[in-house]
Amino acid sequence: MVRVDERVARCLSTLRSPEMQPLIQFLKDRRQETLERLGDVQGEEMKSRLQGRNLELKDFLEMVEQAEMLYAKTRR
Repeated sequence: MVRVDERVARCLSTLRSPEMQPLIQFLKDRRQETLERLGDVQGEEMKSRLQGRNLELKDFLEMVEQAEMLYAKTRR
């Protein structure tokens, strides 16, 4: 997990608010589409790109889920 500073942790917490849920759902859908495309892709370059996209989306969504813990870590 990437270390984040207090400001970033607060922003990630904001993304957990109800009004931001459409964005979070969009990112989850985008990740699912990426995973589906990975199964059909031909060529190593495209496969590598999709794997990278999947990993970035996964890491970001995990940081949003763990925002409170990340914020608490910045307060120590």
